[in-house]
Amino acid sequence: MTPHQTTDTEHLLRLFAADLGLGCSFRFPDPIDEFPTSRNEEPGRIRAYLLRVDVEYSIWGRSEEFRRRWCLSDEAQLRVRRKPIQRLIDNAVRKLEKSRA
Repeated sequence: MTPHQTTDTEHLLRLFAADLGLGCSFRFPDPIDEFPTSRNEEPGRIRAYLLRVDVEYSIWGRSEEFRRRWCLSDEAQLRVRRKPIQRLIDNAVRKLEKSRA
């Protein structure tokens, strides 16, 4: 099952823990953005939430497929080439700044 196949947010968090080795919680209850899927995917919409990583597990199910790289928002913007994802980073930073004000 992939994240876009479920609306159960608790189930998504369990998938992140098992597949990506990250124990996460939602930083905000509402999505930070929403956009259509790319032309190469099934038609639909992607809802993006800002997650807080609470636990980073050393052993995780899909470690051969994924590599973790932690970076600040500026570096992430340079590394990510897709405009919708760059916009997500901007929105997340703005939302965090607004919540601290």
